[in-house]
Amino acid sequence: MFTITLMNQKGGAGKSTVARALLSAADNQGLKSAFIDADQTGNLANWAVRAAGKGYWSPNIDAYQTMDAEEVEEIVDELEEEGKVDLLILDTAGDASRDHDIFATVADLILCPILLTQSDVDTARGTANYIYRMKDRAEDPSLMPEFRILLNQLETRPSRGDSLLIQKVKEDPLVGPTDDNPVEVMKILSAVLLDREAFKTMDSKGLLGRTLERHNETAQAFRKNPKYMKEAIAETEKLLNACMAIGEGK
Repeated sequence: MFTITLMNQKGGAGKSTVARALLSAADNQGLKSAFIDADQTGNLANWAVRAAGKGYWSPNIDAYQTMDAEEVEEIVDELEEEGKVDLLILDTAGDASRDHDIFATVADLILCPILLTQSDVDTARGTANYIYRMKDRAEDPSLMPEFRILLNQLETRPSRGDSLLIQKVKEDPLVGPTDDNPVEVMKILSAVLLDREAFKTMDSKGLLGRTLERHNETAQAFRKNPKYMKEAIAETEKLLNACMAIGEGK
């Protein structure tokens, strides 16, 4: 089981949207997946209930909701022991509580979604430093999960300012033992999520692939498989593949 913890010490960066995208991609690829909604907003769990009620859900996804870090750990252990789930997504609250120690250590990959703004980069830096300094508290630092920044809701054509900000993140050491002593750059995931209308449809209805199937059932031939949906599905699968490749050591 490959476990991805979505973590950012502020809200509004789109963690739940990223979770929906990953679950959609997993369903499209025939994977058995599960999610744990540990965010007090309950956005992910509410989305799943809404999607199931409208027929845009999948029997291949198990859903859990709890804000208790110890219960999260128990669920992860049980799923691991059962060995029936390929992918687990853990959506966490946008804060910096000590519960994040557990949320981090159960993960194979910590994914930190950000919007391309200086304030989000600064917050991502805080999250990256939190994970970096966890190594000092870990019994075996080599078992700490990988950490990646995910650029979320990017414009199709980034502005010059956007490009300069990306370059800064890629080239400037921002992570280290103290804020004044950065020794590493923040690693950016090779895949991104664009600002797409299809992701708004996903948020309001349910899983992307199931939404497309329902659309095709009633659409006239020339309206089936709309390009904007197919492109969004391909993008989510590229995102999932990039995450899974990290677990495979690629």
